[in-house]
Amino acid sequence: MTHGREVERPSIVIQRHADAVPGALHEVCAGAEEEGVPTRVELVGDGDDRDAVALAHAAALNSKLKVGVGIDAGGRIVVHHATLPPRAPAHTTSLAAGPPDWRRAGQVAARIVTGLPIA
Repeated sequence: MTHGREVERPSIVIQRHADAVPGALHEVCAGAEEEGVPTRVELVGDGDDRDAVALAHAAALNSKLKVGVGIDAGGRIVVHHATLPPRAPAHTTSLAAGPPDWRRAGQVAARIVTGLPIA
């Protein structure tokens, strides 16, 4: 029983800049969910100029699963794990790569959580 408090479900945290390509978020979430891992989105405002690596690392630190994704306004999607050095992400792709690669970023994040090989 939560007594009025909602319990946070373990999930991959995605920090998405407000100016990021809208479809990227949908594809990243779909990729993670295809692998059976839920996501939680944190919208980052216009005044935040962190790049995708910094967003992903912060997201990983906010995730009970220790995995985060950052989507910046500059054209990158990054997957990070909380135990990796801040500037050494697990996976990077560009928004120019297109929807299949955006979805793959979500799949990679989920496979890190589940311990499955990243193909």
